[in-house]
Amino acid sequence: MQFRMSPSPYQRGKRTTTQIMLELTAVLAVVWLVSIIMNFINLGSSYGVKTILIGVVSILASLVVDVIAALAYKKKGFKEIRDYVINSYSYVTALIFALTLPLGVTYFAVITGSMFATFFGKVVFGGFGYNIVNPAGIGRIFVTVSFAMAVPNIPGFIDATTGATVTTGINWITGQLSGNWSMADLFLGNYLGAIGETSTLVLLIAGLYMIIRNLCDYRSMVSYLGGVFIITFFLGLMMKVTNPLDYAVIHLLTGGLAFGAVFMITDPVTAPTSPLGKVIYGLGAAFLTVLIRANGSLPEGVVFSIVLMNLIVPLLDNAIKGKTIDNLTKRGIIVAAIIIVAVLLNYGVVLLGGAL
Repeated sequence: MQFRMSPSPYQRGKRTTTQIMLELTAVLAVVWLVSIIMNFINLGSSYGVKTILIGVVSILASLVVDVIAALAYKKKGFKEIRDYVINSYSYVTALIFALTLPLGVTYFAVITGSMFATFFGKVVFGGFGYNIVNPAGIGRIFVTVSFAMAVPNIPGFIDATTGATVTTGINWITGQLSGNWSMADLFLGNYLGAIGETSTLVLLIAGLYMIIRNLCDYRSMVSYLGGVFIITFFLGLMMKVTNPLDYAVIHLLTGGLAFGAVFMITDPVTAPTSPLGKVIYGLGAAFLTVLIRANGSLPEGVVFSIVLMNLIVPLLDNAIKGKTIDNLTKRGIIVAAIIIVAVLLNYGVVLLGGAL
């Protein structure tokens, strides 16, 4: 008897992986389109056009890597190369990567980052389904680390008083904004940020659609968003911020948190396989995001936290595999313990950082 083995994700149902990925691409395209329209209206035609070009350049760069990889894998003829490129779904990686970039990024950084994401995030592991970390995430980290000067702040749709953007103009410990943004501005995306991550409203609608259409598992998304809210709320209480609820909401509405929750932490290839594992995975990413934001030197922690959690997914799967944790009380105790530890560790690190 011969068994046929294939990489994750494993699909149950009538839809093929290609159909799912095409529908996911359509959702991403809608987010991209909304960003294009907003940037045309709020920043002008030059930045609106750049919003389009960043996505197009990123997709073309990933296509080049896929064609080279197909030739390296000795694919012959147009049909074999075309099938390899289509089934690698690198255009999804490229679009997610592009949507995490700010408008001030150079095209050189877009090209190299997209190629890095496709090659080192997917190809070196054997292609789609074999990668151990989120390819778009590793590409964004590469750009952040290697091209810090290639992603400068730009004049435009920013606070007229301070000239700051939200992620660079927020005190993550107190939750105070240096600009004059309102909660409505943050929710609707009326501020300068990465291309696809500013409008929380649009992203939440996209996430709800993906859950209804079974394009992703809701557990990682909900546990990540809920984890960040709960951790920051109690952290705000312990740090005696003016309004702990506002402090928690600001964490949810700013930066790439909603985008990461909807399009990155839900990646089925790099997420745990068990339901409880997905919840722990989301809570772990929430803990790391708050830790980096409140205590790190970077203004944002979403991508770093998700990629770090990708690396411990095998550990999570092995720890939960074969364990019977069907009792809701047991699962509730595990989740509560993780949240309590996350709050205490974040608070302890904040205090330690203040003492030093």
